[in-house]
Amino acid sequence: MCRPVWTSLYLPGRITVRCCRTLSTNGGWTIMSNLDLFLAMEEGRPLPRAPNVSEVRTKVALPPSRLPGLDYALNPYVGCQHDCLYCYAPYVTKRPRSEWTNVLARTDLPLVLSREIKGKKGVIGLGTVTDPYQEAERHLLITRRCLMEIIPHGLKVSVLTKSDLILRDLELYRELPGEVGLTVTSISDALSREFEPGAPLPAKRLDALRQFSDAGINAYALVGPLLPVLEEKDAAELVDALVDTGIKWIMLDRFRSRPGMFHDIRSRCGGEIIGDRLESAHLRKDYKGLEAFIRKRCSETGLRCVDAF
Repeated sequence: MCRPVWTSLYLPGRITVRCCRTLSTNGGWTIMSNLDLFLAMEEGRPLPRAPNVSEVRTKVALPPSRLPGLDYALNPYVGCQHDCLYCYAPYVTKRPRSEWTNVLARTDLPLVLSREIKGKKGVIGLGTVTDPYQEAERHLLITRRCLMEIIPHGLKVSVLTKSDLILRDLELYRELPGEVGLTVTSISDALSREFEPGAPLPAKRLDALRQFSDAGINAYALVGPLLPVLEEKDAAELVDALVDTGIKWIMLDRFRSRPGMFHDIRSRCGGEIIGDRLESAHLRKDYKGLEAFIRKRCSETGLRCVDAF
């Protein structure tokens, strides 16, 4: 596939949309955008959407980020369908945990971004309090359209997701300086279903890391939060699986409890087993020894390990 070419696409009525097109394998041009989405907006028809997704207007596209190494935060959605038990974002955004999977889609974000991004420099953190590639993105393409707005301006993008849907945009990330991260907390399907019930299974995330690495894109794995319930055997298998993807580094983050988190976990799970296991291990600081073990394993395998914060 050749280098993307930027063009303007006129839609009858009021708007002209900047689109990215590439030469397809059959020799024709493929517009890398969702024309049905734009036409629906133009004609006033309901936007395509996933279940439990509503629209919300964007006030600011690029607020300053407080995270180290990031200048701006870009969050296409409020809430997340991955429904991870350990997610800190509801507590940071002060949105009720019970409403977190009822996602608000910022469908006008690309337009607001196109106005705000002019003249800006630095690093954009894509998905600091949401997952930019949750299932709603498959239908709405908000993240994809934001990437298309960013590319002409040359800002770096640091994206983090748990979904292999990010592979859809691999060609766009070739055009963006920065880094692509996928969270992998274990290689166990059982643990993933327990702690990350709405996210793709670990094997899909590992495959996505492999494909980004093979494409020469700066890819890394976030091993975080470090689940205190993992055994050393589990941690060793995880590090070895990450090495096999071809990535050169990982980011390690400890389990960060928030007030009320363990209570929420117990109430959501319909029992106390998971919450008790997490809280007990967390209070005993079991993650300390596990963290040291992972760092040692990374050193032995040549995988660079850095702290998340």
